[in-house]
Amino acid sequence: MRYRSTSYTTKQLAETAKGRLLGETDTVISDLCSLDHAKAGSVTFIKSESAELVVKQLSLLPTPVVVLVPEKLTPTTIPSGISLILVPDSYGAFLNLVPLFYEEPLLKAKVHETAVIDPTAEVDSTASIGAYCVIGPRSKIGRDAVLLPHVRIYEDVTIQDNVRIYSGVSIRANTVIGARTIIHDNAVIGADGFGYTPDPAVGLRKVPQVGNVIIGSDVEIGAGTCIDRGAFGPTTIAQGAKIDNLVQIGHNTSIGEFSIVCGQAAIAGSCKIGKSVVVGGGVGIADHLEIVSGVRLGGRAGVTTSLLEPGDYLGFPAVKANDWRRMQVQMRRLIKGGRYAKSNG
Repeated sequence: MRYRSTSYTTKQLAETAKGRLLGETDTVISDLCSLDHAKAGSVTFIKSESAELVVKQLSLLPTPVVVLVPEKLTPTTIPSGISLILVPDSYGAFLNLVPLFYEEPLLKAKVHETAVIDPTAEVDSTASIGAYCVIGPRSKIGRDAVLLPHVRIYEDVTIQDNVRIYSGVSIRANTVIGARTIIHDNAVIGADGFGYTPDPAVGLRKVPQVGNVIIGSDVEIGAGTCIDRGAFGPTTIAQGAKIDNLVQIGHNTSIGEFSIVCGQAAIAGSCKIGKSVVVGGGVGIADHLEIVSGVRLGGRAGVTTSLLEPGDYLGFPAVKANDWRRMQVQMRRLIKGGRYAKSNG
């Protein structure tokens, strides 16, 4: 994102945030920042559950500063030099202010002279193709799509409108990328799935990977993530799913709408992940499992059986979070009891 070098009064910020202003109306604000790195002349936000904590946090801020505060936590006193904007959701309102100060750089619709585009490929005239990009036979690049330098598009790929693909990404044959999807640096979409079968003649025989990857609209895929093509049929990522950095998604897996997969998670092949599922960091999911909509997996959980009830799960093997917590308590009691018995034996 690029800084806009613009300034706004506290009154203008309050109007944009649709909040109620307490304090000076004409203080000039030229940037935004986090609460931990607050600086004078900026707007920040407090996301707290305690009115007492809000008062303490306000007392530590430099001035002048504007703070978005949940209206239910309105303090009775406001330190000098601090203006408050009271809103129902301080974090959401803060996100609405980001475009005032920062913007994605606009790239002109052009094809860099070093790009290599197969004569049978179709590139919309509004697309931007960066240096050293390669676009293979019969691939299609949609309106206002942006390919940053060194993107590799194999044959028969479809990139729909307003897609942004960052440097070093490889998109293998027959992949479909939905509109407004973002793919970050060095992700690999559509590589062969990890499929082998024992064969006395050769040891392990490679299973042909003749499927593809289909990614819906408004998906975001993090840096270094790998999504394997299906063996027979597609690997699918549905609309609005968000996938973090360094994630592995195996062949023929499907991920439902608006699900979140956090960093270093690994999902084996042929899994069915429902809608609005949260897969925490470092989670491992064995192959051919179903995880229904509404499941949330805590970090480092290991899923060895299908999870057919919505809710929170923890541990290895993953169980309902409340059961896992009770197990930990009982385990600590057993360990403590064993030590006590040994010391008094």
